Amino acid sequence: MKDKFLDYLKNNSLLNQKILLAVSGGADSMVMFHLFLQIVKAWTSRQIDESCLCIHSSTRSSVHPFIRIGVAHCNFQLRGEDADEDEEFVLRETFKHNIPTYSIRFETEEYAKKQGLSIQMAARELRYSWFEQICKINDYAFIATAHHSDDNIETFLLNILRKTGISGLHGIKDKSTNIIRPLLFANKEEILAYAKQHNIRYRNDVSNSNDYYQRNYIRHHIIPQFKKLNPNFTKTLLDSIQIISKQEIVYKEHIHQTLKLCMVKENEEYIVEIEKIKHLSPLDIYLFEMLHPFGFNDTQVTDLIHCLGTKEEKRFTSASNQLLKTRDTLKIIPLVKNKIVPFTLDKADKLLFSSAGIFMEVKDNCKDFPFENNPAIAYFDLDKINFPLQIRGWKHGDFFYPFKGNGKRKLSDFFSDQKLNSVEKQTTKLLCNANGDILWITGLRSDNRYKVTKSTQKILILEICRQANE
Repeated sequence: MKDKFLDYLKNNSLLNQKILLAVSGGADSMVMFHLFLQIVKAWTSRQIDESCLCIHSSTRSSVHPFIRIGVAHCNFQLRGEDADEDEEFVLRETFKHNIPTYSIRFETEEYAKKQGLSIQMAARELRYSWFEQICKINDYAFIATAHHSDDNIETFLLNILRKTGISGLHGIKDKSTNIIRPLLFANKEEILAYAKQHNIRYRNDVSNSNDYYQRNYIRHHIIPQFKKLNPNFTKTLLDSIQIISKQEIVYKEHIHQTLKLCMVKENEEYIVEIEKIKHLSPLDIYLFEMLHPFGFNDTQVTDLIHCLGTKEEKRFTSASNQLLKTRDTLKIIPLVKNKIVPFTLDKADKLLFSSAGIFMEVKDNCKDFPFENNPAIAYFDLDKINFPLQIRGWKHGDFFYPFKGNGKRKLSDFFSDQKLNSVEKQTTKLLCNANGDILWITGLRSDNRYKVTKSTQKILILEICRQANE
């Protein structure tokens, strides 16, 4: 196993990298930790076969080991004392070898409930987000997980249950971006045998025996039935996954070349002429492959096809993009770049307001004050304003009292009256008082409660600087 492991590192140019190991304390991750540790130690003491590594120095070096590792452990707080003992175990083992170690405790159930996710998906999001943070702060180039070939088979079968295309059938890749899986060549039986041979201590996760989780049910009940039909089932399926993975490369290349002829990039937007795509067959597959990278799903693709031949203008929104369907074109517009970052204004300072894209001045009120009828300018009674003010984007439930309006109004209704599309809503900035009241929907309307009256002494004048709201 060690030779295959070393070959993987060499073939993927990982021998001089800094790698973060995801270690749960179970057999798989502890074997992976052991393998990495043996290579680091062998290099440090020059006991490793340097010709295998393409290293041509015969002298002992005091420089950093050629491969550097750290360990990350997540306690998802789902298994009570067992989870805490796993955490303590990993910390003890890494401490013995003076390996940098990072541990964290997640409120997984609370996060899953808030995000509307399953426990497993919530745990996945939490751990990978945290791993990326560690890598960024500590300059790790890669994250290593201890997936093995049995995981690959289980993932293949799970994806079939959930509905999938070719991309869900290529199994787990041994390397994708900065995630590496150096044990994917081995199966569970081989890993346990290696752990026994080298007296590697590990923890048993009792939840792995619970058939409530689909993966466990497939492992305990479905795969054994396939093996009855074909004793070589695991090898046969892994070979099939390999074939599908290669076929996917051909498929993706064809899709890429076809869509390249249909899509034109203009600045940050993509334009597609409907005339160039409507004869593609099967159209739903081509459109899904075109739009899925922008966050659109198969239901939206189906809805788009239904209106593709009409003059109707329609909009579809994903988490990161908006798709505008006009009579002749599809326009894909990114939303991420338009995200409004909250900005705090803690005093009436011209320079501070200017940095937020707003020109500010204060003037005395007078009988014939020259008010301009310009939506880019707003006037307020300064004595009614309480700092700090905040600039933010709108959210559902927001309301204000429109200047010269008839009482309270929801922003969603006001936006509809103004005929704002979803992109325009997203890019509209709100200026809010310290108590949370919306003072000004910048460029559109101010709030009647803070207007200038006859009793106003000082007038706060705000004007949007050119391009500040773009």
